[in-house]
Amino acid sequence: MTDSRLPLALARDGVHEKVAGHLEGQPRGKLLDVPTGAGALAIRLKEMGFEVSCCDINAERFAVPGLTVDRGDLNDRLPYGEDVFDYVCFLEAIEHTENPYNAVREISRVLKPGGTLVLTTPNYLNIERRLKFLVTGFFTKPVSQSRFRDRFGSEVYDMHLSPLGYTLIRFILEHAGFTITGMTYDRKKRKQVFLKPFVWLIRLYGHLWSDAKRKEYWLDETSGPSVLDGGNTLIIFAKKDGNHE
Repeated sequence: MTDSRLPLALARDGVHEKVAGHLEGQPRGKLLDVPTGAGALAIRLKEMGFEVSCCDINAERFAVPGLTVDRGDLNDRLPYGEDVFDYVCFLEAIEHTENPYNAVREISRVLKPGGTLVLTTPNYLNIERRLKFLVTGFFTKPVSQSRFRDRFGSEVYDMHLSPLGYTLIRFILEHAGFTITGMTYDRKKRKQVFLKPFVWLIRLYGHLWSDAKRKEYWLDETSGPSVLDGGNTLIIFAKKDGNHE
């Protein structure tokens, strides 16, 4: 049951639960929630015992008593020093950035060596979106200028500016000094059960490839249950290379 007193979560159902479940068994420490939105995840993690800092480009929508929010732009420089945080939660954000490479570099800069990054983003490579791409030629809905003004208030940071699939996100993370340690998804999409034959066909075709080609194209990940057969949201866990001092 949802507590009506809590701020509205901007992520899809199941995302915060999976993130909190992953962090539940981790040592408590300093955690940055960016972008924090209204603060729904921040208050949840604070109550779990983490020392939470909150940051967002639109600080006015933050609504958590007892926590403060810093204004910061992921396309620029975050308002923190180097190696400050043990954890960074980077939820539903990379697709909203004009410069996703800069955003991940900034997260790497403020995260301690050996620290944990939790990143979530729309799963643009699940079977449903792959089939939609064959029909429409794009992974996210086009936005007219009138829709841009009416729905997004002419603010580009509310749009999906960088709809990135797993392979490019992995490249960006590794380029910034991260190693992916795990993946999951929010929850199964019921209607994707009807697309199972396409999943099986893709996997069967992939198994005809040589081991070298499968490795070159990362087929074990892109055809795996978290990506090809996953839900609306891809959840990635990564470690910043290096050890805590």
